[in-house]
Amino acid sequence: MSERGRLGEEQLVRLVLDGREVSASPRATVLDVARRERVHIPTLCYDPRLAPYGACRVCLVGVRGARGPVAACTTPVRDGMVVDTRDPLATKVARGVVELVLSDYPREALERGGDRNELRDVARHFGIADSRFRGERHAYVRDDRHPYLKLDLNECIVCGRCVRACDEQQGTFALAYAGRGWATRIAVGIDDGFADSACVSCGACVATCPTGALDEAAFRASESVDRVVRTTCGYCGVGCGLDVSVRDDRVIAIEPGPDAPANLGHACVKGRFAHQYARAADRLRSPLLRRPDGTWRDAGWDEALGFVAGRLRDLVDRHGPSAVAFVSSSRCTNEENFVLQKLARAALGTNNIDNCSRVCHSPSSYGLIQSFGESGGTNSFADVDLARCCFVTGANPTEAHPVFGARIKAAVLRGAKLIVADPRRIELAAMADVFLQLRPGSNVALYHGLAHVLVRDALVDEAFLATRVDDVEAFRAYIASWDPARSAELTGVAPADLERAAHLYAESSPAGIYYGLGVTEHAHGVDGVRALANLAILTGNLGRRGAGVNPLRGQNNVQGASDVGALPSTFTMYRATTNDAVRSEFEREWGRPLPAARGLMIPEMFTAAIAGSLRALYVFGEDVAQTDPNALHVEQALRALELLVVHDPFENATARLAHAVLPGSTFLEKTGTFTNAERRIQLVRQAVPLPAGVRQDLDVLLELSARLGYPMPATTPAEVMDEIARLTPAWRGVSHARLGTRGLQWPVPAADHPGTEVLFADGRFATPNGRARLCPVEWRPPGEEPTAELPFVLVTGRRLAHYNSGTQTRRTENVTLQPEDPIELHPADAARLGVHEGDRVAIVSARARVEGHASLTTRVALGNVFCAFHFPEMRVNELTSSHADPYVACPEYKVTAVRVERIGPAPSASPRAARAFRPDAHDA
Repeated sequence: MSERGRLGEEQLVRLVLDGREVSASPRATVLDVARRERVHIPTLCYDPRLAPYGACRVCLVGVRGARGPVAACTTPVRDGMVVDTRDPLATKVARGVVELVLSDYPREALERGGDRNELRDVARHFGIADSRFRGERHAYVRDDRHPYLKLDLNECIVCGRCVRACDEQQGTFALAYAGRGWATRIAVGIDDGFADSACVSCGACVATCPTGALDEAAFRASESVDRVVRTTCGYCGVGCGLDVSVRDDRVIAIEPGPDAPANLGHACVKGRFAHQYARAADRLRSPLLRRPDGTWRDAGWDEALGFVAGRLRDLVDRHGPSAVAFVSSSRCTNEENFVLQKLARAALGTNNIDNCSRVCHSPSSYGLIQSFGESGGTNSFADVDLARCCFVTGANPTEAHPVFGARIKAAVLRGAKLIVADPRRIELAAMADVFLQLRPGSNVALYHGLAHVLVRDALVDEAFLATRVDDVEAFRAYIASWDPARSAELTGVAPADLERAAHLYAESSPAGIYYGLGVTEHAHGVDGVRALANLAILTGNLGRRGAGVNPLRGQNNVQGASDVGALPSTFTMYRATTNDAVRSEFEREWGRPLPAARGLMIPEMFTAAIAGSLRALYVFGEDVAQTDPNALHVEQALRALELLVVHDPFENATARLAHAVLPGSTFLEKTGTFTNAERRIQLVRQAVPLPAGVRQDLDVLLELSARLGYPMPATTPAEVMDEIARLTPAWRGVSHARLGTRGLQWPVPAADHPGTEVLFADGRFATPNGRARLCPVEWRPPGEEPTAELPFVLVTGRRLAHYNSGTQTRRTENVTLQPEDPIELHPADAARLGVHEGDRVAIVSARARVEGHASLTTRVALGNVFCAFHFPEMRVNELTSSHADPYVACPEYKVTAVRVERIGPAPSASPRAARAFRPDAHDA
């Protein structure tokens, strides 16, 4: 690994490197120091992202006093060491090794163009054009069965980097050595190839391969590129930095940025490979307007924007500003979200603006503000490397946030403790020290039971509570009644497991909490967030590295869309529209009087549309007809509107009900910023031109505002960010010029501020008195519970190959990895119902009936059913209810009472069941 740590904090050693005296950390290797000093030492098995291995013997150097040459990558420096990187014997041995490697390497591969063949570069370093050695060569058949990964063992030098990357970076262990001696080779799975193995298609093996033996299907190592553009991924909330290779204005490959702070040179099957959707054949390339007979016609931008602006203005003039509403996008940039909420407020005078965080992480915003005063995860992703314990609850990060999920696995493999609480036996459950398989909807009861044990067994941080926390004694009194037996009755978790988890969390400090939609998407999601925050407060796991309460945001800009004010009750950074001083500041900047009263939340928009008080809805970059709950109710609302405008790259389910559709741009075609789950504001850089006929989303919104009579002075993404910074104290120091390749984590209060890696490290919380608040929230049952008629609980979630509504990933080769959404059912429940693997089954709720194929697995508990919502033909969200959190109206996706009915055996031509990308995919 590279030299780590701040050198000033430890005693340095001094050594001589090629005749020059240098100093270094005693934890550094000779190779670390040489690279720091720009002294070239060739390597083949070395990758700075992996632990030193010392297998190839190409990095040999001479060390005075040693019995012979030593491997620079594994030899630690020591005081007084004298190193000669040009030592004749070391060079001779290393040169011989390279010649032996070349003796079984195809010459045509060595001569292939491009700049991705490290073996060729090493051969040139030693002046080797051909090998002296002759003999038998391997003759393997190239494996082309995987849609993205290709393996040609004829070009493999068995350096082991791919095996180590799969183990150390991804934690999947899908690759291994097979055979002995001359027959040694890399095997995938049980030697059956990528397509049928546990491989998760992250591409780490491709990224590290030094020869091109492992490569992408669409991009050979020999291919040249016109440019490489660093941007930020447009999928989940991890916010990976990606290097986009472009040739002839087309994306030909995407690789993880090696220095990107959120992903450290790693990626997943979506971010790395699923980019073909941007040039899909059904991409919208011109605006569409609905004819009176219901059919579509193409329209020019001038006509389409004139129609939309005219209809909006007419409806406002006739019915008032409250008659129109806007749904902004967590998939679009901060700048676009800011401009749309500004348009709603300044151009039309309404606070009816919301974004899809409403239906996912709005309980995080509200709950974290109530507990800590700030709506953001407290710590950085890097802190998982320092945590002695990780508590993962209501999240499935290895599928929904794969790069961070891999980082959790790596931490556990290094010795960190792991607690997992989830109704479903997710992949991380197999690695957990304690797995708490709770009943859906019982989060608060679980967290209260843990809190009781912390207090009862004197596991709390009394000094922290005394100096930094309010309401301590009231909370002690309340939590006394939540003994493990009471918690077990509601959660189904054994008291002994609960007690063990509480002790593990408290006694393995620092401990970090990582949670997801399994906490927030409940009728009492805010209560779940606050009850979870109580655990960190009680143990003092706040304001320091390796600790904290960290929501794993679902979409790429869920954090940012809310941060910049695309909410019905707040301006930027959650400052209330009812705050006269704040509102006056915005009025001065924007030159218009602004409404104070809270606008409509997304679920309220649908109710108002059905009631007739909401006449128009502009949906930007979302597909509410597929992704929002109780979809039949949503469809009824959309059909009731006098004007529905959809602004999206594709004709999605919502667009099919619209009066006007405006083509949108993808993250590969725009410039701006996203804010990831660790509060990191990062640049999105345009990599390729827009398709003909498509305009930049920001330009469309700015022109629409101008047509509504409110031209905006900031017309570029950078200028919009400057306006956000002027109006937002916590972003005052943010500008495009400062973000570079690492971004900045808010708060950034000044232009010289480096950003904030850990919140509350200064000893104060963001509450008015600077103290955290313990909250004795009451446990309440979920909105729906099983009945004799509907005896199962449906839990919805995500799968690795797809993302949200599947609009993007279904238009890529990811669909061959997971061609449908299976319905997961426990084998014992299936046996009772007469259901077999692959059978066609129906799920029926109080609202709808949907059909799919059964997948029998012990990942789900008895009485539970699991299904994702990536495929619109499944219509899963017709089943879910309108039950929602009373504070923020976040719907209860995670608890729906259903029954399961067998329809019959699967037709022989039906799609194969979805691969789960996991060894336990076939556990039933």
